[in-house]
Amino acid sequence: MSLPLEGIVVIDLARMLPGPYASMILADLGAEVIRVEDPRYPYGSPPPFFQIGRYRESAFNSVIMRNKKSITLNLKKEEAQEIFYKLVERADIILETFRPKVTEKLKVDYKTLSKINKSIIYCSLTGYGQDGPYEQYAGHDLNYIGICGMLDLNKERELVGEKNQDRKPVLPGVQAADVGGGLVSIIGILGALIERDKNPNKEGQYIDISMTDCVFSFMPMAAAFQFSKELYDGMTKPRNPLHGEVPFYSIYKTKDNKYLSVGAIELKFWRGVCEGLGREDLITKGNALGEEKEEVFREIQKEFLKKT
Repeated sequence: MSLPLEGIVVIDLARMLPGPYASMILADLGAEVIRVEDPRYPYGSPPPFFQIGRYRESAFNSVIMRNKKSITLNLKKEEAQEIFYKLVERADIILETFRPKVTEKLKVDYKTLSKINKSIIYCSLTGYGQDGPYEQYAGHDLNYIGICGMLDLNKERELVGEKNQDRKPVLPGVQAADVGGGLVSIIGILGALIERDKNPNKEGQYIDISMTDCVFSFMPMAAAFQFSKELYDGMTKPRNPLHGEVPFYSIYKTKDNKYLSVGAIELKFWRGVCEGLGREDLITKGNALGEEKEEVFREIQKEFLKKT
């Protein structure tokens, strides 16, 4: 069976996780991905590593660089640029993660390359986008999830009488901005491929992806509760059930020092949890407020501490 992107050629100029993650998915879908490496900083050996006998390999590289070809080019040199332009002539997609304006200095920007190949689809994936007050700022996943507000959502639940600012955010174990930015880039690229096929002139287009914008778009529930808070007074403010503020959607410790996630938003599922724990008296208290809510949390936790 053929893959959907067979025959599509991708030139990958990206670094770190976001861009290579995107090109990995494109390669999995059948695209021919050609990575362009800087000879001074080959990407083949970032930690962590695995070793079998005398053979030592980057585990990260083995995962993220699968199904890709590569070539080393110093794009600051004219000879290397000419080789790169030859690749562009037969390419469909360019993916890059340089800071804005760098591609212009290297003469590998969209304006330059679209003159060589009018059908080229050019995707720039950066932390803050191609223009704006943050465009030249360096950053990583932690910076992006911090500035867009996602990091503030990753806290232990708020206890009665506790102030929100007293709770320190917890660093997520998954790079939401990096991976999310890569996925949104893929969506943009696939959309551009479809549009190009519909276009009688087969012209490509430029795609500007900001990882900060991507992560902000991942929080529609948080935005909904934020926008609605002015409709409520302090006693009846809306609670986001997906943020661990209610007993039926939270995490509990078990007898063997492990943790169990309970996601029982619908009453029929919450009833099942309570019945399974032998606590039918808590079925009607899933939406309790104040100290009564804390008591429900304590009672549910007490029951789970009896189980493995």
